[in-house]
Amino acid sequence: MIALIAGPSKPPRFVQGLGLPYLAAVLEEAGFEARIFDLYPPSPDTDDLAVLDERLAGAIADAQPEIVGMTIHTPAIVERVRLARLIRERLPDALLVAGGHHPGAEPEDLLRNSDFDLCAIGEGEETLVEIAQRVAGRSRRRTTGWLEGIKGIAYACDDEIVRGAPRTGVADLDSLPMQAHHLLGLPDYAPHPHLGIPSTGLLTYRGCPQRCAFCLNPQGHRVRQRSPSLVVDEMERVVREFGVHGVNVYDNLFGLDRAHSMAVCEEIIRRGPEVIWDCWTAGDLIDPELAERMKAAGCIRVGFGAESGDDEVLAKSHRGFTAAQHQAGLDALHVAGLKTQPFFMIGLPGESAASIRRTVEVAKRCGAAEVALSLLRPYPGTALWQRPEAFGVRIVRGPNFEAYIETGTLPRAAMLDCAQQAGEELKRDGAMKGDFLRWDRYDWE
Repeated sequence: MIALIAGPSKPPRFVQGLGLPYLAAVLEEAGFEARIFDLYPPSPDTDDLAVLDERLAGAIADAQPEIVGMTIHTPAIVERVRLARLIRERLPDALLVAGGHHPGAEPEDLLRNSDFDLCAIGEGEETLVEIAQRVAGRSRRRTTGWLEGIKGIAYACDDEIVRGAPRTGVADLDSLPMQAHHLLGLPDYAPHPHLGIPSTGLLTYRGCPQRCAFCLNPQGHRVRQRSPSLVVDEMERVVREFGVHGVNVYDNLFGLDRAHSMAVCEEIIRRGPEVIWDCWTAGDLIDPELAERMKAAGCIRVGFGAESGDDEVLAKSHRGFTAAQHQAGLDALHVAGLKTQPFFMIGLPGESAASIRRTVEVAKRCGAAEVALSLLRPYPGTALWQRPEAFGVRIVRGPNFEAYIETGTLPRAAMLDCAQQAGEELKRDGAMKGDFLRWDRYDWE
């Protein structure tokens, strides 16, 4: 049996990623048993994550998996390394596999400083099936080269870190089985905060041609699309089998291929699967006609990656859009009656007090019901992290991949001060309803 860990969180859960449901689906298709652990065991007596991890490790050990796969994002690296140690103590012979953004960016560090046996790099469907087949063939840990030839992995061998050849992403997304929704317990999900009802996630394509300095882009730059009919098949399935009528479309940029996005909308309208949905986009990818069809197809909200109101900052960050293009896209969505939430970041390359001022002004007049503001945190694997000097920034790193950025005119204290003032002004204006989406401060500063 293969145990897959995402999150996890305390019940009730309302956000579901796409990685593990796809991994579980291809494993089941290949004849393996899979279980997804996306919730901690019921623990009304505590919110202590260390205690919750102990209980989750116990529940996983009770299932006796031969392979444990865990998704890891950089902000949770300390907790996931701890969880791996707890699982190793209980399952000394299990194969511990790390996947997700952080293992893909820093496999050597993770393998040398944790209990993980190997890292899966990039899209993991084909990789994990090959690993499971090797384990089923009993070659596991019996010979030095038992992992040789598997693409898209890194592992330790004789005190050396071995990296397999890169694995390209799945070329034909239509060849993938539908996500293993039955392993998620969707009927018990809480209402999604943006949709107001329980929801599940899907993609209409993978990949992104943009080369934003701050983005990891784990799916690569090659765009691969799903057939609109299969997208709607999936919507109908979650309605019919699980009673879920909310869908979160996790495309990097809905409207990137206008014809494809329009075809998805038309298929939804034609078949009427009784869903409402939200998505993400940026720039002027969505024009008035596409926005109107999105609305007719059940879209009710669009998250919008505006990032900055300053064109020089956007250009230095390789965003690929100008502030005017962002506003054109927002205007099209608003005319169609769609609610938007633009997301802005402070601390991008070229940031200054003046550029933050421009961002605040753009955020106030963009016409959205609500905006979100974050303090940029650089992540391993991004162009910013790898080549900060090329972007004219300085990255100050902490002990567990925590980090912050300083630009030529804004050292840390000044950056925080400007960001704080920006947030307070947007709150006073009514544009920002809550707190900063990200506001990372560290004990070691």
